[in-house]
Amino acid sequence: MWDTYRAAHPLYTLVQEKRSAEFVNSMLEQYTEHGYLPIWALWGKETYCMIGNHAIPVIVDAYFKKLPNVDWKMAYEAVKNSSVTSHQNSAFNLLDKFGYFPENIESQSVSIGLEIAYNDWCVAQMAKSLGHVEDYNYFTKRSSYYKNYFDPNIGFFRAKDDKGNWIEPFSPLKYGGNGGYPFTEGNAWQYLWYVPQDIYGFQNMFGGEKQFLTKLDEFFSLNAKPEDVNGNASGFIGQYAHGNEPSHHIAYLYNYTSRPWQAQFYAAKVLNELYLNTVSGYSGNEDCGQMSAWYILSAMGIYPVNPANGIYCFGSPQLKKASINLANKKVFTITAKHSGADNIYIKEVKWNGSPYRKNYISHAMIMQGGTLEFIMTNTPNLDMSTYEKPIELH
Repeated sequence: MWDTYRAAHPLYTLVQEKRSAEFVNSMLEQYTEHGYLPIWALWGKETYCMIGNHAIPVIVDAYFKKLPNVDWKMAYEAVKNSSVTSHQNSAFNLLDKFGYFPENIESQSVSIGLEIAYNDWCVAQMAKSLGHVEDYNYFTKRSSYYKNYFDPNIGFFRAKDDKGNWIEPFSPLKYGGNGGYPFTEGNAWQYLWYVPQDIYGFQNMFGGEKQFLTKLDEFFSLNAKPEDVNGNASGFIGQYAHGNEPSHHIAYLYNYTSRPWQAQFYAAKVLNELYLNTVSGYSGNEDCGQMSAWYILSAMGIYPVNPANGIYCFGSPQLKKASINLANKKVFTITAKHSGADNIYIKEVKWNGSPYRKNYISHAMIMQGGTLEFIMTNTPNLDMSTYEKPIELH
């Protein structure tokens, strides 16, 4: 789930709606057996291999997309209880006490804290929709705890101890594996961008969009050094590491700024340089379909930065035409005129033949059926700075 919730499951909701509902029901069965939703199960056993509980965004996404044949009352019980029942790598009692995970008590504290903050946002949205006001307020507050890891003096998330002191020494380039360090399979640069539930609020923590863009540009240009990486880091563009999942949404963050053409540039760069038709065609572990799902969605020109809010940001469509036969018998088609070679930038967008001035499309629009048309060019379209930016709520 740590891998597939990001793009594979959102893709399944488009191309395998019935099976997506069955996935959810399978997760709910595991909840009844274990007391919380699956984290990283293997051969019928919970391994706790990874962090967070990302069955939560998959279920919440399925709820808002109205997938059929799911007991949503039970589903809400499952996502809520999985977010308050302390278990390995999820010491919610510490979160309630400190407002963060102290690294000297809970290893991988920053990564765990950021990922649980996102899951809490998901629970809050479902609670609000179902009328659970008290739960909504509680989980909304807890989803904002990601701010407690941010050090404005250096512009990074970092670990604290149980006294509230920043843990030293700190290097944003140093990698962690799966324990013994504040970051999981990544470094402070890669986890800096993990606030998919509050991107505009996160920009303000830097002082605004201009400063946010400066940091994002640095991220994609600061080269990794061999002594700073480990076996989970590969497929580099600066500090961006496409070979592991925490980086997968970051190129698309440019859509939340006045420079969406940079999302198009970096999406095309990953598509064309980090996926090859060779025996080592992936830049990292396929991870149960996540690497492929990133490619499929990105090659169509769309990607879910927040995989539970039904919004797909635009990138750089590579396919001339792609059609999805939806479960409601309607067809969603994407075309990309003049795509290929150096034509990686979007010149114009149309929806069912009419001009479309947004940097994204919603799941609800896709399910109506219709044609999303991109006209491609080899130069950035600066006019796209005026296009409507992605929304964050349902």
